[in-house]
Amino acid sequence: MIGLIVNYAKLAPVLTDSLKKTIQTAYSKLLESKELKPRYGQKLMIADIARIIGNIDKENPDVPNICTLEAGTGTGKTIAYIVSALPIAREHKKKLVISTATIALQDQILLKDLPDIQRHSGLNFSFTLAKGRKRYVCLHNLEQFVSQGDQGDLPLDAIPDRERLLNNKNDMQLYRSLHQAWQNRQWDGELDSWNEPITSSSWFPLTSDQHQCSGKRCSQYNECVYFKARESVFKVDCIIANHDLVISDLNMGGGYILPPPDECIYIFDEGHHLPLKALNHFNFSFHINAGIKWLEQLTTTLNNFESLSKPPTNIVQIIKQLPERVKDTAQECKELQNILQQLDFPSQNPAFSSRQSSSPVYRFEFGRVPETIQLPCQQLLQHYEKLYGHLQTITNTLKDTVEGEITGLKSEVAEQWLPVISPLQNRAEAAMNLFMSYTVNDKVDKPPKARWLKKIEDQNSSDLELACSPILAANTLEQILWSQCYGAVVTSATIAALGNFDRFVLNSGVPGYFNRLPSPFNYQEHVEFIVPKMRSEATQYQAHTDEVVELLKKIIDPDKGTLVLFSSKKQMNDVEYELLRDDAIWKKLLLTQGQKNRQVIINDHKKQIDKGQGSVIFGLASFAEGIDLPGDYCDHVIIAKLPFSVPDDPVDASLTEWLESQGRNAFMEIAVPDASIRLVQACGRLIRKETDKGKITLLDKRIITKFYGKKILNALPPYKMSLNVEI
Repeated sequence: MIGLIVNYAKLAPVLTDSLKKTIQTAYSKLLESKELKPRYGQKLMIADIARIIGNIDKENPDVPNICTLEAGTGTGKTIAYIVSALPIAREHKKKLVISTATIALQDQILLKDLPDIQRHSGLNFSFTLAKGRKRYVCLHNLEQFVSQGDQGDLPLDAIPDRERLLNNKNDMQLYRSLHQAWQNRQWDGELDSWNEPITSSSWFPLTSDQHQCSGKRCSQYNECVYFKARESVFKVDCIIANHDLVISDLNMGGGYILPPPDECIYIFDEGHHLPLKALNHFNFSFHINAGIKWLEQLTTTLNNFESLSKPPTNIVQIIKQLPERVKDTAQECKELQNILQQLDFPSQNPAFSSRQSSSPVYRFEFGRVPETIQLPCQQLLQHYEKLYGHLQTITNTLKDTVEGEITGLKSEVAEQWLPVISPLQNRAEAAMNLFMSYTVNDKVDKPPKARWLKKIEDQNSSDLELACSPILAANTLEQILWSQCYGAVVTSATIAALGNFDRFVLNSGVPGYFNRLPSPFNYQEHVEFIVPKMRSEATQYQAHTDEVVELLKKIIDPDKGTLVLFSSKKQMNDVEYELLRDDAIWKKLLLTQGQKNRQVIINDHKKQIDKGQGSVIFGLASFAEGIDLPGDYCDHVIIAKLPFSVPDDPVDASLTEWLESQGRNAFMEIAVPDASIRLVQACGRLIRKETDKGKITLLDKRIITKFYGKKILNALPPYKMSLNVEI
């Protein structure tokens, strides 16, 4: 296990007596006002955060400014990190950024926890929710669409998607309604506050990004919803965000959406999601056929721009040169496509194919792209670099015009065309990044990138996708976050695996102090963990499925609330089919994932229990984490199999391959720890408060018979164990 690597003798005495007293008083006052009892784990969490974050010494780099704390359900994490970190942030003149992985927790902190703490703790602080730019309407774009629909005299028909929208009566009706509501001050310009859901395809054209936005030169700047929201974010003491937003801001260098990282103390709640969120921000892909079509659209758009806007001579010359450049690029795409189509795309070999998708996948071993593919990718990189340069010149001219420079364009024309041309530049840059990744060799002493191809086929079209992704987020997070932030707390109910933090450190690269805090729950008295005596192995699909059906009939109480978790959608559906075929009573009991959305299933389940009737949820991984079924809503959690994942995803497969090439055991370093974490998360659905009681049944004897089973078993909370028992 990673040790607690803090040498407290080296800590500078920054945590003053006054600051200690502020934290202690806030906590005591909160407990007294709400008539709560102090929780041991909560007190330890407050003390850990106060010691590590409150004693930051920027002149001594050996002193860690980051702590990773595993604190289970019932600890009261939100109270602990707010009453400790918020006074410290204010004392150090920093912003406290609370980042979550889910909307549910974000809403709870924003709407319930922070107002509650503000009301009862005596702490005087301000807070707000930070959202990405895409959650706010661009008033300029909205005006453009409404004007286009009414007058038809703007150049937005240059983009096919926009032309489609203008021909879509529902979208135009929506845009007019949004515009009218904004003018009447009946809508604040945020996607989330509109009274009806808006699809992403309808909303996206109304948004802007940092490249399209003309900032203070925009005619709508004084009313801009985004900039007003951004201004409020920089003024408050505490900012609620999500992991994606934080990573997006850091990826741009920090300080765009949120304050710069060296001015922030971050709280990453649900922090075990952070590495995967980071990986998703640093992958690239390119669809060949879609890219060829885009090149055709590029020529059309720029020809329309030239004819309608009368740009200066240097821009006209660029546009005149583009058809030949576009033709060469499209031809190079087709030649690359011909080469790639000769590759063998096995559909079943887990080393090369993804079982999570019906699309055939070819993965390059160790991320190494053959020279026969590298060469055309190098050619395409050069083509897209030149296209990007041309588009950047045009975009810069438009920006200069909007900002008042004399360029030969009218300001209102440049303002109309900037949001049209800028996305073209972004698209060229994305292609450039992908082809760059396919032409460079990874450093020998670093984990390689995963690189793969995917065939995408449907009834109407087919395409070939090139993709690239890091296999670990550790280096990236070290560069943009851990080395840049003023301080950080990473916390979750499940971070450690098999009793240590090694797996999380491998993924995230997080340095500093680590601690697992004790749970307030009496697991030994309140939970029985049962592994029944079974005939079948979990790896024998049909035999195991048949036995699961047989056992569920015996162990599910039809008058109680039960959650049954599966690792396979096929097994879940097969078990459901057999139960429904055998007995009509199951039709009243079963709520199966996929029939309705998750929240509707949970609500229906609770309604049944509230009526005094039984209900059984069949769910997959998304029901094993983040759902709350306290008390009678769940008194039995049944887990069909140990939640191992097959490393057939290209990123997972590449990570496994790299570890094994170093003589390491990927199964023990990756598969077993990950299964352990998922099992703990699944078991955690049973006990949500101190008075909860019930049973957990695992229908997989590998936890008893396999050499790794004891490690997984020992990593569970101290349940009362009933192993290999007759049912």
